[in-house]
Amino acid sequence: MSDHNNPPVNQQEMDLSDIFSLIGRLFKNIVYSFFRVVDYFIKMWWAFLLLIVAGIALGFVFKEEPSYEANLLLKTNFTSQAYVYTAIDQFNNNLEEDDEGFITSLGKSPESFSIKEVSVEPVVEVLDLVNYIGENDGALGEMTREFKLEDDRELFATDRFLSKFKFHKLKFVFDSDKNLNDIETFLSFINDNSYAKELKKEGLKNHIAYLESQEQSIAQINELINSISTDKNISDQKGQQGFYFNNQNENLASLFHTKSNLVGNLEIEKNDFVSYSNLAVIVSDIQVSKKSSITDNLIVIYPLVFVIIFLILSGIVSAYRSYKRETSALKR
Repeated sequence: MSDHNNPPVNQQEMDLSDIFSLIGRLFKNIVYSFFRVVDYFIKMWWAFLLLIVAGIALGFVFKEEPSYEANLLLKTNFTSQAYVYTAIDQFNNNLEEDDEGFITSLGKSPESFSIKEVSVEPVVEVLDLVNYIGENDGALGEMTREFKLEDDRELFATDRFLSKFKFHKLKFVFDSDKNLNDIETFLSFINDNSYAKELKKEGLKNHIAYLESQEQSIAQINELINSISTDKNISDQKGQQGFYFNNQNENLASLFHTKSNLVGNLEIEKNDFVSYSNLAVIVSDIQVSKKSSITDNLIVIYPLVFVIIFLILSGIVSAYRSYKRETSALKR
């Protein structure tokens, strides 16, 4: 039984020798192909040299000037988000139209003005957004369909949500990293027109009034706490007890809780008041980096592409000639 199921030893040795022979032929073919390629490079060195020189020259011709970008954090004050976004759109439209008169009106020379594009998007504060929307999980989907938007990110940039976001990601694209003071020119375009100044004036007045009302509320709560504490001390001295005093204790705890919230909120608002110098304020460091692009490597890409295309075409021609020789031999 075992002799019938297992092949003879000689057959096993023949199978192994065939495998080794196949591997040897494959290795020889690889070595042979490698030397054929090397021989072809040696014979056609002048063609490859011409292709490389032509590719480098073409890369220099089509190479674009380097561009730079800066990603900054922008803070909007006095519920000016919609105005700021509209102003940025107008700024970009003027740049796209190469409006030299617009750049001149900014007090800049069109030849030296370095800003090429400005983009902005809100920094979504998830907790604030959830509190604003409520607990309805389907609210975002319904509003996305209502405004016919592709996804929720576009929804956040609509007027319905825009006023809820104070911080925004601001991206500048420059053609030079030398004239960064052009960012100040951009901010002046937003902050220094008559509408912006009037909005800032009213916003500051309302915010100062709000801070004063918060301080007044805290002072009133302190008076209430003192009066309740005084009444409680008098009642304790008389030895009176009952539900009335338990109710007073609950009122006192509620007042302390309200006061704590007001004090914390007032501290945040006062700290925030430091950045209320304008409608739009940059609150991050200005750092510019070179924008990487495929055009930066054209002097390498073009020669490489030319050489690859030449090799492919040479391979096709060689295969065609080989096929033609074989068909001619068969006809004979």
